[in-house]
Amino acid sequence: MARKAKTGPEPYGGVQPKKVPEKSIDGKPTIYTYATCPFSLKVKSLLKSRGIDFSNVEVDPMKKTELKWSDWTKVPVFVDADGTHVNDSNDILHYIDETNGGKFPRKGVDSKQDEWMDFSNDILGKSIVAVIYKNYRTSLHALDYVTRVDKFGLKDRIVNKWLGAIIMRMVGKSRAKMFDEPPRENLTNQLNSMSGAIEKDFFGGELPNGADFANYGILRSMQGLNGFDIVENHDVIWPWYSRMQLLSDV
Repeated sequence: MARKAKTGPEPYGGVQPKKVPEKSIDGKPTIYTYATCPFSLKVKSLLKSRGIDFSNVEVDPMKKTELKWSDWTKVPVFVDADGTHVNDSNDILHYIDETNGGKFPRKGVDSKQDEWMDFSNDILGKSIVAVIYKNYRTSLHALDYVTRVDKFGLKDRIVNKWLGAIIMRMVGKSRAKMFDEPPRENLTNQLNSMSGAIEKDFFGGELPNGADFANYGILRSMQGLNGFDIVENHDVIWPWYSRMQLLSDV
């Protein structure tokens, strides 16, 4: 049987052409998220650091009912108070900063910031997955935490804890194969690379920029899970991480 052809354009990141004010909860900037999502934590950390009052919509990870209105089915999705709809975590960071003081450069203006924001998705995010889901035991521990904190019903929580651990162990293995070193050694090396780009207190120097929030959100999602000791024991990244945590309260 022939597949049905797709209709309409593919969903894309950035500001979307149509405003959706009805998806702004209580007239506030609204983030559609999973509680443990590293990409969502990027956005929350920036919002909290700026003192922006926002609404948080927890998305059901299985049914994603809360995102049926959007062609973009990944979290986070951001809707501003006026209904402006923005997809993709790094694009959301740029949008929030631009509309709330413009304290760091826009995409394409600062190549170093752009490089390290891309690094958060392309390298760091994959590196932590390889460590967190290193074996079935660490995967089970992570899924136990995720299914307790995220919006899972009791039945889904049980199924996804045990089945998810198997699946994520496979994902962890595939991510590990992307790098030459074993997972823990690779993550240490990636943190070493990051540390060389942190000037003074932050990537942005005296004040954090997009790269700080992007990479902090990824590492924040690892807190309490396997391998976070690598972050805690790093002599440059841990002080930076602690400064970001105090700044953002996430």
